[in-house]
Amino acid sequence: MHLLRSQLNELYDLIEKQGYFSPLQFSVLPGQKELTLNDTQFYFRVFEDTGYANSMIANFSPGKSMYMDATSGIDWEGIKFYFKDWLSYLKREVSAPDKWERLIEEVRYLIGESPVENTAFSHQEYLEVRRNIDNIKNQLSSIPLLEAQNTAILQQLNRVAEMTDKLNKFDWRNFFIGTITSCVIQLGVTQEHARLLAELIRNTFSGWLLLK
Repeated sequence: MHLLRSQLNELYDLIEKQGYFSPLQFSVLPGQKELTLNDTQFYFRVFEDTGYANSMIANFSPGKSMYMDATSGIDWEGIKFYFKDWLSYLKREVSAPDKWERLIEEVRYLIGESPVENTAFSHQEYLEVRRNIDNIKNQLSSIPLLEAQNTAILQQLNRVAEMTDKLNKFDWRNFFIGTITSCVIQLGVTQEHARLLAELIRNTFSGWLLLK
């Protein structure tokens, strides 16, 4: 269904009344039945509830507790009620810090990302890397991780060690950082424990341009 100009104006007024967003931040898609928040995948769509007079259905993202949500058949006043709720859900999502992304950046910062030569490890460097990884594995128990987290990280550190003689320094460093950040996310490691892990790695490799 197409929303009437007067209905779109009412939604415009609700955005202004809420005060957090500006109508300029929204787009009305062709067909005049959907509003989207610019540069996001969030939307509010209105459909005709066929078979019932003056009845509409809205689906929207984000919802109250789900990524997508929908109404049952309601009238226009009900649509406006849900639109106001949707604006509050939007505010919640766009104002929330991305703690996971921040954690990844902190881990990358603590481990380090200085330029690395695109050359193979020398035999001496290979031995030192393996020794450093063994030291990290031996000290991992000092971090109060869950048993499953500890086991999984040990397994991934073994993978990192195995790749030392297969990758050049640049690719190995990226593989190492990628492996650690993936562990942090997939295993649900807390922010504090992730910091401790990153500091352990950085301290163990102290003096190496590879991980400075």
